[in-house]
Order: sequence, then structure tokens, then C-alpha cells
Amino acid sequence: MKINKVRTVILVVTLASLAACGSGQRKVNKAEAKQTQEQTKTMQEYKSCVKKAKQDQDKLDVCERLMKANE
Repeated sequence: MKINKVRTVILVVTLASLAACGSGQRKVNKAEAKQTQEQTKTMQEYKSCVKKAKQDQDKLDVCERLMKANE
């Protein structure tokens, strides 16, 4: 009977630990996904900026600042 209680406690602690780890990983995954979306948006803005700038060096410099902000 005493062994069953010990096993139960160990099982509960193990499951609680696993649940806590899973929750943290979900937060990390969500943050990484958001960062990727922001980087993709910045890249699209950069491409649009370069296309509009054509050969104007001042405008191209502004576009380059977009890329540096993305790093």
C-alpha cells in the first residue's frame, strides 16, 4: 500500500513537470513564430522600398536601414 502511494506521488510530480515544460515550449514557439512574421513583413517592406527607390541612392539608403533594423 505504501509503495502505491509513493508511485502515485512520483507519477503526479513527473506529469506536472512535463506539463510545465510543454507550456514553456509553446510560449517559445509562439514567440519565434511572431518574430518570423515580423521579419517576413520587414523583408516585404524592404523589397517594396527597393523597387520604388529604383536608382535613387538616398532612397536606397533608407531601405538599407530597414534591413539593418531587421537584424
